[in-house]
Amino acid sequence: MLDHWFKRFAAVYGFPDNYTTIDLETSGFSAKSRLICIYGYTVVRDRQPVETVEVALNWPNYPGVDDFQLRADLQEVEQAMRKKGSGFFHTFEYLQANGIDPLEAITQLLALVEACEKRNEVIVTQNGWAFDTEFMRAAFYYFLQVGFDFHPNLIYDCGIMEKASQLPDERNPLPQPSESLQDWTYRIGKIRARGVKWALDEHCNDKYDIFRRAGTTKDQAHKAGVDSLVIHYLFEEQRKLAEAG
Repeated sequence: MLDHWFKRFAAVYGFPDNYTTIDLETSGFSAKSRLICIYGYTVVRDRQPVETVEVALNWPNYPGVDDFQLRADLQEVEQAMRKKGSGFFHTFEYLQANGIDPLEAITQLLALVEACEKRNEVIVTQNGWAFDTEFMRAAFYYFLQVGFDFHPNLIYDCGIMEKASQLPDERNPLPQPSESLQDWTYRIGKIRARGVKWALDEHCNDKYDIFRRAGTTKDQAHKAGVDSLVIHYLFEEQRKLAEAG
């Protein structure tokens, strides 16, 4: 069933050989009021990773950012992640010690996304349309005064692909002829299905062994650079299912 689904998906959108994966770590879950703290990306050429980069943003003491609120927000995220058994790496102190100027970092991120779109090169994410694009769009607008609209077929969402592959045919899990990847992702994201899971460091790792394939361990999950590389291995495992189906 899984093989059958990925093969049918590939017939609609394919699995490109060249792409860039992106992962964000943030100070909370609302793009309207929280910040990108670290982003990581992996550049893939001919299905092989050629570069992985991680950039931390030095928000402490940044004009207009309340350090007390930032610290509280980060501690809230840390508690939520620790409760789930996940690691947490972008502490206030880490950003202060390792971050670069946030304006410079966001400018670099915008340039990366614009370059991908100009080359017609897709960006591969985990929960990208519902989370990453919202945070990037907000950061580009608020800090750079740039209103950036992501092309509706720019983002592949491996998490939603994994979720859709587990849904029965009567839930219409495949993209419809009139749907963009964005429309399809939003539609599948709204579906509630008991027992269907797609977390990168849990379901996907248990199924595909992707952290080991990336040369790391699951306790490194939620490091943006690590996750961006792991997303590449997830995408390639999904490709294998499509080609074998």
